[in-house]
Amino acid sequence: MLYHEFSTFSMDQERLMFSKETFDYMEGFVIINRTGLLNNWRSSFSPKDPVRASQFSSDGKILYCLELAKYFNPNEYDIVEQGIEKSLSELNFIPSTLFQSEVSLVEFLDRVHISEMKLKEKGLRDVPHPLLNLLVPKNQISHFAEQVFGNIIADNNGPILIYPVNQSKYLHLHYRAFIFSYS
Repeated sequence: MLYHEFSTFSMDQERLMFSKETFDYMEGFVIINRTGLLNNWRSSFSPKDPVRASQFSSDGKILYCLELAKYFNPNEYDIVEQGIEKSLSELNFIPSTLFQSEVSLVEFLDRVHISEMKLKEKGLRDVPHPLLNLLVPKNQISHFAEQVFGNIIADNNGPILIYPVNQSKYLHLHYRAFIFSYS
């Protein structure tokens, strides 16, 4: 699911992180929408509403993506689906950008390898791609997002991962940002 505003994106991440009944996996991305992004969006995911997804347009704008996973026993699908729908109804993402897929745990865990193979096909896997790993205090994350994502992201073609890290439910919340660059 995608977001236009960083503040809405980070608020939803925090909501999910502190929720008792939530998803088992959460990761955030910062991306620049390119032409046809949703048509090529993670080929293993399908749009929840294909008509609305095809009408989505925000070329060249910075978007924030939230990727979630819920592990479940297929025999309990109906119960799990109800919980997922309830959790999603509390989030503020762009409705037409909800994509979903049901895969085995092995397929889920192998998704990074599949992405690496695509990079290899394009000749980008073996080029240098430095990694910057940052912990940013919660009270500075909005300023960080405005300055970094708003000013330098246009020249980056690697993934930018961002998600909250809860050191303890009673201590300070930090955000972890991974910035990759393929040169």
